[in-house]
Amino acid sequence: MIRAEKGKPSSGSRIIDWLKWGEERLSCLPEASARESRDLLGEILEDPLAPWTRDREVLPDELSACYASWVERRRQREPFHLITGSVPFLEERFVVAPGTLIPRPETESLVENVLRILDSRSPERILDLGCGSGILGISLLKKFPKAHCLAVDRSVVPLEVSRKNALALGVLSRIHFVQGDWTEMLRLDQGFDLIVSNPPYIASGDLSGLDPEILFYEPREALDGGPDGLVFYRRLMAVLPGLLSTGGVAAVEIGSCQGDFFRSDAGFVSGCGAPLVFPDILGLDRIVLWKKG
Repeated sequence: MIRAEKGKPSSGSRIIDWLKWGEERLSCLPEASARESRDLLGEILEDPLAPWTRDREVLPDELSACYASWVERRRQREPFHLITGSVPFLEERFVVAPGTLIPRPETESLVENVLRILDSRSPERILDLGCGSGILGISLLKKFPKAHCLAVDRSVVPLEVSRKNALALGVLSRIHFVQGDWTEMLRLDQGFDLIVSNPPYIASGDLSGLDPEILFYEPREALDGGPDGLVFYRRLMAVLPGLLSTGGVAAVEIGSCQGDFFRSDAGFVSGCGAPLVFPDILGLDRIVLWKKG
């Protein structure tokens, strides 16, 4: 049964009335329209508990206009975090913008597994390939106060967003940004202690089946991993021994169905051996890690 859409609340309406309207407008989404309605309003009020604790308060006109705009944008399947302009990652919040890949919770497991493998050792030189919004390199610089990071991306927008995040999170003096093709950067022989990357890993033929939030709003170059989704990894593996210092670690995010490729002989890297494959929070293959020497 299709319910009739309720009219937009008038000026002076309570938060609870706007929440009900938002849920109704977002009922076209695949799921969780009530949660999205609450989360959008919580972002506007800068209080995630406000939809429950302040629901009888009147929503000021300037905030209700913003909320109505955000609801309509989300109704068009614009990603939640592009609308709000930021995303939480580990203990921090990062700015995101059109032209950058939106960080996912499963990517946090890359940082967590790196910390586990390194134990108490602190890398001095970090390479972040395809830095996007800077979440990996910056998060690791926060964990390792004496480390420095080289962050590489092919596009200007991700580098600009990364720089904003580095400044806001107090690590700008320890990170150097370079715009360039990853293939060119991978020819460097610099002895990094830690290499991290969340590269494009979706097979080209699978892109059309992605959700609208991804297909129409996230940069294709951050998604398209070539015919089988493994192009970047092969390039990296070919030069990994020269990029890593002795004892150095390389950790990359992979697609959830790609783990068997790395468990096979194809995942072996001379000087680094066979990689370790770790799951994400859902138990799916997500992180591949090599160690040199």
